[in-house]
Amino acid sequence: MSLAQWKLDYSVSSRNCRTTDNVYNPPGFHPGATSAQHHVDNEQASEQQEHLAKKRAWDVAMAPAKSLPMNMFMMYMAGRSVSIFPIMMVGMMLWRPAKALFSVNATFKPLEDQNTGSMIVHKIIFVLGNLGAIALAIYKVHTMGLLPNTPSDWLEFIPQPQRVQYSIVSSIYT
Repeated sequence: MSLAQWKLDYSVSSRNCRTTDNVYNPPGFHPGATSAQHHVDNEQASEQQEHLAKKRAWDVAMAPAKSLPMNMFMMYMAGRSVSIFPIMMVGMMLWRPAKALFSVNATFKPLEDQNTGSMIVHKIIFVLGNLGAIALAIYKVHTMGLLPNTPSDWLEFIPQPQRVQYSIVSSIYT
């Protein structure tokens, strides 16, 4: 077969076209072998897809715990002074995990599938990581001195003692 025979001819009608191109298969190519190989590839692809789904679920579950060291470093670098920058950092440190705790099911909804199985362990680890981030933020508020944890912080709520004795000082004794 020469190269001149390989050309695109639009003048040929569709009824004259061949439906099977067995003549044009390369040497060593067997059409029946590809369907068996394709079936094996589908099984491997489904196993790989299941493995990737489980791995993605664990990545989502471990994300809050993995961010704790970075948050510790950021809180350390913010210092203990009460100023706008550390307060904003602590506020965000409290806000993000609290928001994540209220959306646990929404976070794992795209990952739930019959292949991944139960997500309860993943959700528990996700919640524990977010609770750790909230505990870190509360500790930072404590080190900044903003938590009322000493008796002097609660003096307003301590009842005033009643006087037992009154003394009158007059000008006679002076």
